[in-house]
Amino acid sequence: MAKYRAFVIASGALFALARSAGAADLLPPAPALEPPPPAEVEFNGWYLRGDMGIGLNANTPNLANSPDPLAPGLASGYYTGTPTESFNNSTISASTNFDLGFGYQFNNWFRADITGEYRGGSHFQSSYVINDATNFNTGNPTQIADFYRGDISSWVGLVNGYVDLGTWYCITPYVGAGVGLARNTLSGMTDQGMISYDSTANGIVSGPGGGYFGDGSKTNFAWAFMTGLDFNVTQNLKLELGYRYLDLGKYTSGGSHCLNGTGTGGGFGACGGGVTNYVLSKNDLAYNDFRIGLRWMIGEETPPPPPLVRKY
Repeated sequence: MAKYRAFVIASGALFALARSAGAADLLPPAPALEPPPPAEVEFNGWYLRGDMGIGLNANTPNLANSPDPLAPGLASGYYTGTPTESFNNSTISASTNFDLGFGYQFNNWFRADITGEYRGGSHFQSSYVINDATNFNTGNPTQIADFYRGDISSWVGLVNGYVDLGTWYCITPYVGAGVGLARNTLSGMTDQGMISYDSTANGIVSGPGGGYFGDGSKTNFAWAFMTGLDFNVTQNLKLELGYRYLDLGKYTSGGSHCLNGTGTGGGFGACGGGVTNYVLSKNDLAYNDFRIGLRWMIGEETPPPPPLVRKY
């Protein structure tokens, strides 16, 4: 009996010792691994841009006829009185514009770019009147009226600089300025005219006049001021809403072609007095532009670090 009791005690002690040794061999469970961080984008500073918008004419046209200051193609020797002339109701309609360009972001507050732009869809019109002239060997007052219509388009190249004023809630306000060259073209210009003069003491005699002008182009210094807001759409992409004042310099028509009244040469020829006239601007062509654009920051994704592997 004593031997059996000793065997049971020894067996229990051996079992307890085995349990203790097995527990010592067990390690706590490995901690859960965190997912790898998303890839980061490393920008090299360069970006591409594209913009489009609408421009409202900022200057009422101030026009002149050249070289004859009295009327298109009518030499001043035709008048024996003292005529007066005026351009009236001169307007230039809104234009559409779009550009493409590339630039460099130097730091968080300054960037610069070069853009090439086309502007079109702008219509020009004006009436031109000469009063109180004595003409056509009648010795009586004469009035000459012309109605001009044409289209204005421009090619513009600008170098622009911008100051970013800080970012709040992914929105960055900015101001900027640009300088460059503009080539303005006045094309498809027509002249619908009417000549009226008092041929007798009792009546007015009228006749058609007018013609058309060839296309004319002029290259000028151009400059701009702009302001707006940038919105961060993604790490690479920015949406830009902006206002710009753009001055494009002067513009001019081509030479005049007047109705000849004979039908020869297609019905048009040299104007009265053999003078080829041009309609040109005395002040600058300028627009208030409202634009929307996109800026794509050029960069490469940096791969995430390899996952952490634990070894036991």
